[in-house]
Amino acid sequence: MKRMGWGRLGALAACTLTMFLGGLGVATASAQKSPMEVIKNATDRALHVLQTCPGGTPENIKARREAARAIAEDYVDFEEAGKRTLGRHWKSLSPEQRTEFIHLFKDLLYFTYIGKVDTYTCGQGDVIRYDEERVEGRFALVKTRVRYQDQDVPVEYRMILNGDRWMVYDVVIEGVSYVSNYRSQFDSILVNRSVGDFLDSLRQKVAELEKNDRLGS
Repeated sequence: MKRMGWGRLGALAACTLTMFLGGLGVATASAQKSPMEVIKNATDRALHVLQTCPGGTPENIKARREAARAIAEDYVDFEEAGKRTLGRHWKSLSPEQRTEFIHLFKDLLYFTYIGKVDTYTCGQGDVIRYDEERVEGRFALVKTRVRYQDQDVPVEYRMILNGDRWMVYDVVIEGVSYVSNYRSQFDSILVNRSVGDFLDSLRQKVAELEKNDRLGS
């Protein structure tokens, strides 16, 4: 099977994670809906944004990006995701550092993946199959498949019940976890450097990504 990687599927993930930013209705992620219903709602909204052909003007591209960011904000628990990316290092951060880290983590995801939205070919008619839902207490797993070049690519959404809302905290594409990927990167820095140095490097990385982004924030 040809791996889908982070190209087109990255565009889907950009909408439903950045999909890892709120104006589409908080009630859509209500606990009254099952985890699978929440994912269906999120992906339907994401595909609506992606399959809209806005034209190539900077204004239209920016509007498409902001629509994607709004979807992610509605459906992703960034604090839970960020906490898991830091793993054992989370307890080393002060409350102020945790707040700053989550803010930087959001921006890191946005500027890393939002360009995928620009490269998505609108009107290509992706097909998503919703295979399985597992719920264990406050946690859930929704398994889906995305049809890509005549292959079904597995995409899993890991979710947590946050208050009365099911929220995504990780997306796993072909066995590759967003959270695990970042946890490995962050751990390699934090084992050798202080939390302050880590946050400094993250600020610099986000600033670099923002500078290199052709549209900016």
